[in-house]
Amino acid sequence: MKEQDEFYIGWQDEAPKGFQKAALIFFAVVSMSAIAFAGFFSRAEKGFVDSYFDFGNLTEVSGHLVMVPAPALLTEEDGKIKTIPLVGFGKFGAGPVLEPFQSKLSGNISNYKVTIRGTYFEYQDKRWMELTEGENSLIDFEATALRNRKISQNGSVTLSGEIVDPKCFFGVMNPGTKAVHRSCARRCISGGIVPVLAIRENGEFVDYYMLEDTSMEDIYQDILPFVGLPITISGDVTAYDDWKVLSIKNKALSQVQVHTPSTIAMCRE
Repeated sequence: MKEQDEFYIGWQDEAPKGFQKAALIFFAVVSMSAIAFAGFFSRAEKGFVDSYFDFGNLTEVSGHLVMVPAPALLTEEDGKIKTIPLVGFGKFGAGPVLEPFQSKLSGNISNYKVTIRGTYFEYQDKRWMELTEGENSLIDFEATALRNRKISQNGSVTLSGEIVDPKCFFGVMNPGTKAVHRSCARRCISGGIVPVLAIRENGEFVDYYMLEDTSMEDIYQDILPFVGLPITISGDVTAYDDWKVLSIKNKALSQVQVHTPSTIAMCRE
């Protein structure tokens, strides 16, 4: 005689034995799968990098403002120039904040030593500053000529790395890299924050290049399709004090090699 199929209604006090067994097997498989996924994810995901964002604290620093290769404050440490690139509040570059001051001085902005108040963020000894208070970030200035900068042409290179927005990458988000961060990085770069090519070796970031085109114009919109992806790109290198710049010819963008992305990046609030 064929056994009758078990039938269970949710409001019954006890489920049939066959239903109980199937439910236990189902939940055991789901639980084991969740544990296995969590283990894989934790092994694949790299930990937070040792970056720093001094959120909520404003710091005053003095130096000479420059606009090339990007808005920055030149300070001195141990007799050497220390460049502190500047960004605006939110997803914007520092240009709009500095324009009124630059116009007032007829463009000779580097002939003045200024005191700026803003928020520091830093990674691997690359310190940046957010002009958190907008135009009120510039609190003092005096006419003092800028001493000679160290600028040198270092030839043509082909580099592999990832184009990042430096505001997130160097401290505001951790880590601010890879495909899941692309939309945020693209908005920052579209807003005027200078793009940076971050070079990775053996899983670690080891070098950085600000990006521009060969006519010294910004390249922000042209490189947006490649932001957050591992790429190989060619250009000419110029060293400006303690920062390097990769100047890219327009035709080089059509020859960019995009590699297969890997790993997952998480953002920190």
